[in-house]
Amino acid sequence: MQTHKIHVIGYDEVVLLFGLLGIEGTIIENPNEFLKRFDKLTKNSSIGMIIVVLDLPQDTINYLARFKLTKRRPFVFYIPDIFERNIEEEDAFLNNILKSIGKIIS
Repeated sequence: MQTHKIHVIGYDEVVLLFGLLGIEGTIIENPNEFLKRFDKLTKNSSIGMIIVVLDLPQDTINYLARFKLTKRRPFVFYIPDIFERNIEEEDAFLNNILKSIGKIIS
């Protein structure tokens, strides 16, 4: 049985924190380079989960939501800015997935 790794991609503080737990990561200095790095990580068959901790533009969040809805591996977990006011209403990723689920069900 193949073991799959967890990989975190995001700000340096978060990547270093996860590194203390033994989780590999990629530091992103510029959100514009995110998609290139993300696509490279998704092609690595040893990665079973990608944790994204980065403020991203709406079109990139939409891309992640489509990826998550159409692909089983790797599992993508997007952590929004937890200090944002009204996070329940502002979580674009969650809202995007909820809309997609509504379209599938109806």
